[in-house]
Amino acid sequence: MDLIGQLSQQLGVDGTQAQGLAGSLLKLVQGSVQEKVGPDAARQMDQAIPEMQGWQQQAQAPAGDGGGLMGALGGAAAHAGEIAGVVAILQRFNLDASKATLVAPLLLNFLKSRLDPGLVGKILAVMPMLAGGAGGGSGPQGGGGLGGMLGGILGK
Repeated sequence: MDLIGQLSQQLGVDGTQAQGLAGSLLKLVQGSVQEKVGPDAARQMDQAIPEMQGWQQQAQAPAGDGGGLMGALGGAAAHAGEIAGVVAILQRFNLDASKATLVAPLLLNFLKSRLDPGLVGKILAVMPMLAGGAGGGSGPQGGGGLGGMLGGILGK
């Protein structure tokens, strides 16, 4: 799966922005995996997605405080913190928070295309918000998952 192409097309961003966005989102996922599943699982992600390092470096280019943002997100391991992290990443790339419902299924499909199904299951166990966007709820709010949680957080 071409994650960069999909992000560019779905979100209307250029390839450089899509790389930065992908790197930021994958770093958020990998941070949660490192903390909640363990370092071996995080290393598996590194091995399966070798371009992730370059994308993460690209993520620091659009905004001068990229490291500070990611450092702040590193400690946000709670479920709401992860959603807020995704929203903050989108806003950093000048994208509306509502785009998170588009990003979640793209990211999940990419992870499924690269990672062992057992590892994907562990990632979904610690970051269920990824599965929420992939369900296929109709309408902008969806039924639950990421769209419903964002609605609750954003007061919609």
